[in-house]
Amino acid sequence: MSQINDDAKLKLVSMRLSANPEATLVDDTEGIDGKLNLTKDGRKYYIAIFQDPTNPFGVERYRVISQQSDANNNPVWRSGNPSLIKQFIGKLIPGDLVTNTVEEYTVGLNTVSQYTCVVLKGESIETIFKQQGHELEPTHSESTDYDAMLDDIDDDDSSINNMQEAVKTTATTEA
Repeated sequence: MSQINDDAKLKLVSMRLSANPEATLVDDTEGIDGKLNLTKDGRKYYIAIFQDPTNPFGVERYRVISQQSDANNNPVWRSGNPSLIKQFIGKLIPGDLVTNTVEEYTVGLNTVSQYTCVVLKGESIETIFKQQGHELEPTHSESTDYDAMLDDIDDDDSSINNMQEAVKTTATTEA
């Protein structure tokens, strides 16, 4: 599984609540203006906004940060506790914006095959894409490497066949 470059950084631009008017809000002193969103299964969440720190005009990307469930199915913050994360707004954190080819999907009227998401330090790129609903397609270089390997196998087979023919011819000539 691949991970981001150890030196990659993102700027945490802000935190916000869901823009969906039907999203459930709950009071939480650690939240954004005293509020957090609530999933259908009772876990709190918010949205973190990230940007490439080397490009202030670059597109901002977001990531939903939610509580996990413990062994007793109780919601807990294993990472991304909003009271702690607030302190990092405007600062660089280990992470990267990763763009990959994925199975085609539709956005509005457009069919696209590229997807970009926020991957934080220590996370598997493949896992994050899968969590976002996108399986990674093999890259061109991966398929080229595989094709080259198959060509090598074919070349080896033809070399073996050529050697076998040469041995037969030599054996026939000497007999």
